[in-house]
Amino acid sequence: MTTQKQEYKEQVGAIQLTLIPSDKYKSNKIVFKFRAPLDRATTTKRALIAALIETNTKKYPTQTAFRKELASLYGANFYASVDKKGNEHIITAVLDMVDGQFVPNGDTLLQEAFTLLQEIIFNPNVTDGSFHDATVAREKENLAQRLESVYDDKIRYANKRLTEIMFADENYKYGAAGVLEDIPNITSADLYDYYQQFLAEDTIDLFICGDVQKEDVIPLVKGLPFANREYRDLDVIAPIHPQSVNTVKENQPINQGKLVLGYRTNILFGEDAYVPLQLANGLLGGFANSKIFINVREKASLAYYASSRIDSFHGFMLISAGIDEKNYDQALTIIKEQVAAMQAGDFTEEELSQTKAMLSNQLLEANDQAQGLIELAYNNTLKKANLGLTNWLKRISEVTKEEVVAAAESFELDTIYFLSKGADSNE
Repeated sequence: MTTQKQEYKEQVGAIQLTLIPSDKYKSNKIVFKFRAPLDRATTTKRALIAALIETNTKKYPTQTAFRKELASLYGANFYASVDKKGNEHIITAVLDMVDGQFVPNGDTLLQEAFTLLQEIIFNPNVTDGSFHDATVAREKENLAQRLESVYDDKIRYANKRLTEIMFADENYKYGAAGVLEDIPNITSADLYDYYQQFLAEDTIDLFICGDVQKEDVIPLVKGLPFANREYRDLDVIAPIHPQSVNTVKENQPINQGKLVLGYRTNILFGEDAYVPLQLANGLLGGFANSKIFINVREKASLAYYASSRIDSFHGFMLISAGIDEKNYDQALTIIKEQVAAMQAGDFTEEELSQTKAMLSNQLLEANDQAQGLIELAYNNTLKKANLGLTNWLKRISEVTKEEVVAAAESFELDTIYFLSKGADSNE
């Protein structure tokens, strides 16, 4: 029988530690979350740092040597990624490893894992105050290719352009993976200078999920030589109410138009209206039974795809659709009508019940894996919320139609972006 016990939290020096004890898995997952303000001056460097720390170290200077060491820990896996939540930039570093009780001589495996993590974080491949030039050059090229690839994926590109336009006066306009134009000017020495700042100043959360005991973990965490610092609270987004709708049309030689609408909701994770907002989004465009999917794609046959999604830490919703250019006005009208219908309560209790079931299933599926539990715990940590899995499911079941309508009434259209093959036009 698998059991999941109560989370345990403790501030251990510079690190806010959260243990998620569970004997459901035969592995342990160790996840660092390094957080700093989202800022153009540092975001590209941080994306490169995430790539560098999963590539090599001073002791293991090649990818082959690094992966060989991971393999010696019974096939452990280490990787890093970048993300943004509101005005925060986050580097996530993950070590996946088998639970020591399932392998021969596994008593010291957790200690060995922390020894490797210390090597990765505090002993990067640096010579004379500079990261290894060839590694940096390779990762700069890889990052540039990833950022350039967005241009070829027109759905992602349109969403990126909507974000840049809608948040033109906010740092949120910068992607977590950085700015393509900033890559060439970053040197190996610049990057190491910033790396030292990153180690000294980032707000650090550490999550460990698995069959682990705090008595075994805390001494290992204390052994990590991070300088002490204050735990910085999340930079919460201030509400923004658009005074007018900004419409931007751009053209490229494409066959299918990309229509994206950005709405402000000003509702964030963990707030009272957050779960009703999730259900409002599900009814509007989050699932296959949603108003946008049925009315724009199925009934009117205007869209190749049509959906909506919400951002839990910046308080906005995106509606996106792939349409023929000639159908722009009709598609836009029908989408706006579906938003108005939600705000008028034009949905049945049966539709709400179906959406509750789909949202609950989605939530259970996402939190069936250790990483899902960790991401949920991190969101609650950042917002000082109490929306654990059990509470979340209970809240979904209790939400009333009136609460969903009230959440839908928060939708305020801010920006319309349309990418097509027509002539340039800004309105």
